[in-house]
Amino acid sequence: MQDADGVTASKISLFGGFRIEKEAVGPLWLTGKRGPAIIAYLARCPGMSTTRERLADLLWGDSDSEHSRNSLRQTLSVLRRDLSRAGVDLIHSRKELIGLRPDAVRVDVGEFEAGLSARSSQELETVLALYTGPFLDGLYLGNSAFDDWAASERERLLNRALESFEKLARVVDAETGLVLADRILAMEPTREEAYRLKMELLVACGQRDKASRTFEACRSILKKEFGVNVSPETRALWQSLSAADASSGQQSVNGAPAVQHIGRPSISVADFVNLTGERGDDFFAKGLVHDITTALSEVASYIVISGLSPLEKSGEESRASAAPRARYMLSGSVQRSGDELRVNVQLADAAGGHNVWAQKFDGHFENALAFQDRIAQSVVLAVILELQLTNWKVRDKSPPGPPEVRRLVNEALMKYFEMTRDSLLAGIELAEKALSLSPDNARAKRTLSILISMGVAFGALSREQGQIEHALALAEDAVRAVPDDEIARCILSFALESAGRIDEAIAECRHAISLNPSYPSGHGDISMLFALRGQLSEAVREANEAIRLGTHDVIDFWRHHGLVVALFAAGDDRRALEVARKVVRTKPGFVRGALYWAATASATGNNEEASRAIHHCLSQLPHLNLGNVCPGFLPRYMKDHHHSRLLEMLSRAGLPSS
Repeated sequence: MQDADGVTASKISLFGGFRIEKEAVGPLWLTGKRGPAIIAYLARCPGMSTTRERLADLLWGDSDSEHSRNSLRQTLSVLRRDLSRAGVDLIHSRKELIGLRPDAVRVDVGEFEAGLSARSSQELETVLALYTGPFLDGLYLGNSAFDDWAASERERLLNRALESFEKLARVVDAETGLVLADRILAMEPTREEAYRLKMELLVACGQRDKASRTFEACRSILKKEFGVNVSPETRALWQSLSAADASSGQQSVNGAPAVQHIGRPSISVADFVNLTGERGDDFFAKGLVHDITTALSEVASYIVISGLSPLEKSGEESRASAAPRARYMLSGSVQRSGDELRVNVQLADAAGGHNVWAQKFDGHFENALAFQDRIAQSVVLAVILELQLTNWKVRDKSPPGPPEVRRLVNEALMKYFEMTRDSLLAGIELAEKALSLSPDNARAKRTLSILISMGVAFGALSREQGQIEHALALAEDAVRAVPDDEIARCILSFALESAGRIDEAIAECRHAISLNPSYPSGHGDISMLFALRGQLSEAVREANEAIRLGTHDVIDFWRHHGLVVALFAAGDDRRALEVARKVVRTKPGFVRGALYWAATASATGNNEEASRAIHHCLSQLPHLNLGNVCPGFLPRYMKDHHHSRLLEMLSRAGLPSS
């Protein structure tokens, strides 16, 4: 490959370790580890460049500014010398910026992420071949900032690869799918969705005995690693396989094979029906379906299947389509009166035969493209959130309000589920805007409350009494408006916990669980509260139940954190450390989790790891110290000996006294 000037580009491989090579020359040898670390980090930066200060802090964060800058200059000099010997001109600098020449390099990780939206199985297979092993495998500096960044990228890219391998396994033949399922389990042996995938594929190949053994293997490893049983979905699948006759493994409906629904939910987007019959509206409807399908396809949590309306099919094809092609069916209609447009959209559970969600949108034909964009965005946000609630077996009882308020609240919730300091602040702005449009909307109040409380928990907002009282008042209003809303009850519980009112918070969680025993957040939140109150066996039990009910969803890390808080108080430090590491790998920006990582590492004698954990915390929240960490940032254990031990371990780990 050559750049625009005819210069041969270098290839940087970050999967499976670090490797840089030049065409016709082969691999390049670089001195030490920090040169490769600089290239790897720059290759993942926006525009492939960053500041000297950022690089110095990343690689020599334990040194003062002068020494770290001097070390950076020396390392860059050696790196340029190594590259120059191979005839490679890769590094450029301009004042305070250091970067790579984007036109002179190819990076496997960038090509991998860019290609994951591939539609065909052949394209996806080609992209996944780039994933040759964990990100920067073996490149470890013993430096907390760089190693923490690499660990975070490693976990994120692993998850993207696993999701994409599962997507590919569902669209290839069963035997090839089995090979992929085994590869997924080799990469992540505790991934329950992959066991379900493998069970379904084994049945499709007529290997029911192996499917049963796969279930037993899944049950065994979950019990060993997490102390939990398989999820209801996995058990139900096993029971259905056990009860079914072996000959029924390939059932059909009217001659068409029925689709097996495994792992992530599948959504079929049907063509929208043009009720007015005008040809111009056909183009609008098709464009809308295309936008919705494209946007949904970019969400890794779903398999999206494009489908024609049954009205446009005939004969054998129509009869074959009687079998559900996907778990969920998204359909709609378009009608017009003059310049006024109305679009109705419905999401139905094809297997259960009931509507999950429906909404109508009104707009003007003269602004058709803007209207189309607004609908597509609103539909995607609503579908993602509704299916998340469906997965939790929750029905949102709070009135959504007008369409624009509904869209803003849904967008705020998506920012909430990202759970970074920046996303929480962005979510707060969106929820506040929704409330400004509809001051009495309970769903908007509930959303703003949890965003404020979580903003405090993540350090995005300072722990001020006014913030806590505002979140509490909003949650109380939402509960008064809809008393049987388990979501609002849990949000009120969290606000009460932030205010230090643990007993009242437990009462709200109990109420939420009584309204919906399958709601994982109810069990997860009460586990944290039990741990803080010293009811440790109950805390561990509820945490494990929450993890079982909500496994692998976007806030799974929060439930694992609750388990850490309970295990640490119970003195099970080694187990607490294992789970704390998982929390930090999943959500590096969650400083509460990193503080418990530091405490549990210190309690188990892993002093170097404890020091790295504290450095990780202080790199994000430099003001933290023993005087303000608890209850200023962490909720306080109610039992003094639990509280004192936590502070002692944080002190040993290196948290400053003031």
